Amino acid sequence: MSFDWVLLIQLTIIVVCLFFLIDYALRFPFPSRAVAPFLPPMKRWPVEQLWKWVEDGSPDPGFLRFFMRDPERRIPPGDDWIAAVDGTVLAKLTRDRRNFLVISLNVWDVHVGRIPFPGIITGYIEHGDIIDSDRSDPLRDEPYYFLRGKRSPKQRYMEVQTDYGLARIRFITSYLSRRIEFFHPVGSHLEKGQRIGRMLFGSTCVIEVDEDYAFEAKEGQRVVAGETIILKNPKKKL
Repeated sequence: MSFDWVLLIQLTIIVVCLFFLIDYALRFPFPSRAVAPFLPPMKRWPVEQLWKWVEDGSPDPGFLRFFMRDPERRIPPGDDWIAAVDGTVLAKLTRDRRNFLVISLNVWDVHVGRIPFPGIITGYIEHGDIIDSDRSDPLRDEPYYFLRGKRSPKQRYMEVQTDYGLARIRFITSYLSRRIEFFHPVGSHLEKGQRIGRMLFGSTCVIEVDEDYAFEAKEGQRVVAGETIILKNPKKKL
């Protein structure tokens, strides 16, 4: 009896269709594996699905590879300051003779930070889980304070001595993802655009400088770490 190739092909098609149908049913309402590769990141990994993975401790390996990406950037020459992270400018604040630029990241942004200006790391400070109780924080009473609404927020920031005075770069995360990693020890000299650290699912970065330096980035503006200029031709203090 001759082998029926037509029947085999038809059975194969049926099995493949059943596989994708079952996969679709199991992953509903999230994209099936047949569709996901053709979708942009925000559609491929919906935020509801991402938080479920984080809470369960079982993130998708494909998303983890995407999240941990660390692309090269074209650092602008000269003294212009650059954005520390990818994201959207949430606010520009002035408190206690200091200027603050608040950048909000979404979960699909690159989470590796870069230093906006050259300088020497002079220290690291960690506030712990409940920052709102820390009365030394100059932004504690801000009406749209970027930590409000976060459950058990945590932040670490690096202090950097620069030609423009003392600067601080804060990384902030929430209760679901409290891992903050800085790459360099105290005393390290960093060049503008050099990588400084990573937030694991972190959501906010704050650049803090002397009040003499007014950030030119606009609220609502999308910025790219290492490339977007946030202040042009700042005058050095030293």
